[in-house]
Amino acid sequence: FTALSNLKLLSHYGMTASTDRENRRLMANTFLRPKTWKYFCETVTLDNCTTPYYDDKGLLIAARPPSDELEEAKYFLAGSYHGHFAATEDNDCNANPFACNGHISNVQCDWSTFAIPQAHYLGIPVKGSGTGIAGGYPYARMVEIYNAANYTKSNVLFYWFTPDTTVQEFIGTDAEFQRVLLPPSTTKCTESRVTEEQRCSENPADRIGIEQGSCDAEAHSYQKLIVSSMYSNTYEVEESMRSPAYDAIKSIKISDLELEEIFLQWYERNTDRWNYDAREAVCMWVGEHIDSLQSFVPRSHPRSFRVEEYRHPALYGAIIVAAICIVLVGVVSVATFHYRKTKVIRYAQPIFLYLLLVGLLFLCIGATLLPAMPSQGTCIATQWFILLGYSLELVPLIVKVAALNTLHQNARKFKRVKLEFKNLYMTVGVIIAAVTIFLLIWTVMDPLSRQSNKKLTNDLNKDNGQIVAINYSCASDSPVWLACAYIYQLLLLVTSTVLAFQSRKVKQEFNESNSLVFVIYAHSVVLLLRIVLWLFRSSIQANYAMAITSYLLSMDIFLTLVIYFVPKLVAARVPRAEQKNGVNL
Repeated sequence: FTALSNLKLLSHYGMTASTDRENRRLMANTFLRPKTWKYFCETVTLDNCTTPYYDDKGLLIAARPPSDELEEAKYFLAGSYHGHFAATEDNDCNANPFACNGHISNVQCDWSTFAIPQAHYLGIPVKGSGTGIAGGYPYARMVEIYNAANYTKSNVLFYWFTPDTTVQEFIGTDAEFQRVLLPPSTTKCTESRVTEEQRCSENPADRIGIEQGSCDAEAHSYQKLIVSSMYSNTYEVEESMRSPAYDAIKSIKISDLELEEIFLQWYERNTDRWNYDAREAVCMWVGEHIDSLQSFVPRSHPRSFRVEEYRHPALYGAIIVAAICIVLVGVVSVATFHYRKTKVIRYAQPIFLYLLLVGLLFLCIGATLLPAMPSQGTCIATQWFILLGYSLELVPLIVKVAALNTLHQNARKFKRVKLEFKNLYMTVGVIIAAVTIFLLIWTVMDPLSRQSNKKLTNDLNKDNGQIVAINYSCASDSPVWLACAYIYQLLLLVTSTVLAFQSRKVKQEFNESNSLVFVIYAHSVVLLLRIVLWLFRSSIQANYAMAITSYLLSMDIFLTLVIYFVPKLVAARVPRAEQKNGVNL
């Protein structure tokens, strides 16, 4: 309504007092100064607002006096105080024909405002009357002043910005914001702007700056604020599980008009303006523009997940092969017990053979559990069976071969040696107990559990996003535990190799170096392959890795039975008279 009353006010040419002295009077008479609630009650009314006050047009201006200091400083409060504008000495052109001026509502000096140099160098006779330096007002007071102007139909000159909710609120009304034409901005002008330090200076000369910085505000592109840690937090994550948020925020663009449309929907609702209305406006806008927003979705998104089933034939095959190994171990165990009194079995020590077979049985159970769907129970049980299985298989062999080497070396020196089997069994028991304690500590402090392994595939879902394959495997939080287990198994194999080499000259009936070397060689190959699978676990599908490991263990068990037990059982079936009178070591 101000612009309609005088079109000269739409341009700085119509406002400047340097070309037309009447313009100074026009500005002073048009733009009066807003008054606070306290000022109005104490100065304008006769009863300090104890009774409602109405103006000449019948508009309610003040329904009551302010209740506290906060209300005293207000320029508008709906239903209680609707504002008042009055001329002051600054507006009196009769008393001050060369210094009178109109009022401009300017923001505080810490905002990016250039109203003071613009008014000074363009000759626009206006000045702020706020409490801030150079007459600036806080944001909330600026909104109150405009609401008061709209209610009382008073003229106001504002320094404002877009997009903003206050602008949107009055679109389509007679109080709609109208921009005043100022000289266009240039690079030289923007580089000559006053700084915040100058705007907030107590010296008026600092606040007006230089004439080159008095042009209109330049257009600004919207900036997206992204915390620096968001990039690192995003790209430190494996690609298969990387959030698309950073790339989406980086690429999304919303125009000035689109943002104003959101603000308009926000204000039109007027149900819960400062809470759910804003959220509802954004959701509605997104729903209406979903097609254009989809162009900002990062490549390979939206992704979907595909859980790899543990129903592959290779997994079932591994379980069947492990079950066959259990049967073979059972058959060999029965045969060993049946021929326990033959010389070849007695020389090999039946108790140690039984322990070795129990170890092989444990390995069979571990090989059976490996291809199954992982759970915390199966993960822990598998590692217990495998580690105890290798211990029960190799430790008795090591202890027995070490005893034979000791006996052989002393016999060559013609020394009498008495071997106590109790000491041999105790040695085996101590080592097995140590392994058990290690497994207990591992289980208590950092138990194996089912962990998901995610891999980004090249397969596409129905939305043309990539599919993330999920496999489950067993792992602890720290890889140190499994590394220690592998090192322990490696030490067993190295020790067995050394002892097998040392026993090569032992009497043939007791000499197991040949078979032991082949068993150790098979174990070493299997252990090496298991370590390779563990090191490259991120590159191999977890369920296939488990199936391969199960096949390797089954092969290891089968080779041990064939290399170490079958020749003994074949020899045990040959009837020899000396087997009846053989001496038990």
